[in-house]
Amino acid sequence: MMKEMPLGRQAPWPETYDPSVLYPIPRGGSRPGMHGFDLWRAYELSWLDGKGKPEAAMLQLVYPLASRNIVESKSLKLYLHGVANTAFAGRDELLETIRCDLEAILAAPWVHVSLLADRQGPATDWMHDLPGVCIDGLDIGGFPDRIDPGVLKAQENRKTESLHSHLLKTSCPITGQPDWASVLVEYRGKGIDHASLLEYLCSYRGHRGFSEECCERIFQDIDQACSPESLAVSCFYTRRGGIDINPVRSSYEKNPEESARYRLLRQ
Repeated sequence: MMKEMPLGRQAPWPETYDPSVLYPIPRGGSRPGMHGFDLWRAYELSWLDGKGKPEAAMLQLVYPLASRNIVESKSLKLYLHGVANTAFAGRDELLETIRCDLEAILAAPWVHVSLLADRQGPATDWMHDLPGVCIDGLDIGGFPDRIDPGVLKAQENRKTESLHSHLLKTSCPITGQPDWASVLVEYRGKGIDHASLLEYLCSYRGHRGFSEECCERIFQDIDQACSPESLAVSCFYTRRGGIDINPVRSSYEKNPEESARYRLLRQ
């Protein structure tokens, strides 16, 4: 029998390294024509060096849409709590241990793990502003009380542009806690009506869904309603429980390093 999901219930915190606390959530069916990956940053990583001295850094991990599962966020936090009290011979051993454990639970062809924002990290290289036009100032006069892709409109003129909004709000499907995110839509094709896109994104305010599922639904709805020649949707969720989640879905292979450059001020 599968163990219970730790999210939404009390769960014991492991005192030392314990990969068994990691909990997989199946992704579901196939996604024809969709590419993508999930980029996570854990801000509360610590461990012991070979002499037992604590160290700390930020953990970044990236894994592909091709993985069979996603990792449940609270289980990752529990796992990292155990890592904090465990000695590793060096950073390479730490990263290889985390990579192997995640690759196994995700059933993923690859997982990239790295340490950021410590004394040797590339924190100053991050981009804090999203590219293109921010649509948040548009007057939309209200929005649907549930997700309605029917409000999306495309124009006849062709464009290549980037649009973004900081107004996406969804809720965890298990706990009901709010999740906040910025959304970047990059496309080529018939021009997407900016006000209709904002109206559509605001309609998620009452929706319960994991961040990955929400990003995929936004991608699919825009793709079906506007038929762009190319499309990429990136969602930059603010951190909860010391972890921010950044799913990216696209009609083409997108380099994770490009998305990793962005860490918004509210993250």
